[in-house]
Amino acid sequence: MRLFVVLSVCIAVSSAYPNLVDLAAANNATKLVALLNSAGLADILKDPSQGPFTLLAPSDAAFGKIPDSDLQALKADNAKLQEVLKYHVMKGEIFEWDLLNHEVISSLNGHSIRVYVRNSMAGQSTYFNQAKVVISELQASNGVLYLIDEVLNMPEGTIDDILLNPDYNINSFMDFVKSAGLTQVFNRTTGNRYTMFVPTNQALASMDQGFLTQIKNNRINARHLVDYHVHPGTLHAKSIVGPGRLSTMYRGHYINLSQDSNNNTLLNNVASVVQADIEAEDGVVHIISHVLIPSTLSPTGIGGIVG
Repeated sequence: MRLFVVLSVCIAVSSAYPNLVDLAAANNATKLVALLNSAGLADILKDPSQGPFTLLAPSDAAFGKIPDSDLQALKADNAKLQEVLKYHVMKGEIFEWDLLNHEVISSLNGHSIRVYVRNSMAGQSTYFNQAKVVISELQASNGVLYLIDEVLNMPEGTIDDILLNPDYNINSFMDFVKSAGLTQVFNRTTGNRYTMFVPTNQALASMDQGFLTQIKNNRINARHLVDYHVHPGTLHAKSIVGPGRLSTMYRGHYINLSQDSNNNTLLNNVASVVQADIEAEDGVVHIISHVLIPSTLSPTGIGGIVG
């Protein structure tokens, strides 16, 4: 009899909560719900026998940041739409006390999501990749919902894939990656994750080409240049705020962070972020406006370390 009473109470408590889809609709995530229905995923997130799940629900305002033409194109490709939506779902219930700063968690379709937990005078803020949690830990009958302020960017292949993507105009940096013998390091879907700051092709073209050729033709120098553009671990734009400094793969060499008069982040007081948070399977890429040169490769000293 006692067991029956306990089970009855648990069932009553569970049924007091709406399912994840209805909970999203009630919390300013109606555009997400429409896409879940369009993709044929809504029923799964309503079915208690399929869960529990943790749903990262972009608000209607978050979807409003995406051009309507891009949303229409996404809706026209159901397979891609399902992948994007599954990237916002995780198996099991994940509560705030479960989340660790810089933790990497896995989405329903097997891609990585980075967690950031920030404490300040204003309180604690939680981010999933580039998206800030607006409302946390909304309890559903079949899981937990977080309302977020951005639609998560799906990984676009490995870091190498992003470097070679013609849409970004950053493929010139791949020449240095190849010279350094690092192509396989940045072409993995498991293992270590990195943050790469990649200069635009224009940034490289604007430099002294003889100086760059000396670096490119020496494997060690090329390695130092590439390593200086890479931070070990994943950092999204909201975590790259000065003043401060970032460690790099070039041990003992740091990237200084500051802010310009408009509060935009500068790297080494010169390079601005042209495009941030390009998601990769093995980390994240930020496109920057200038090449970062470590002190050991300064133009005045390069002649002494070539060969």
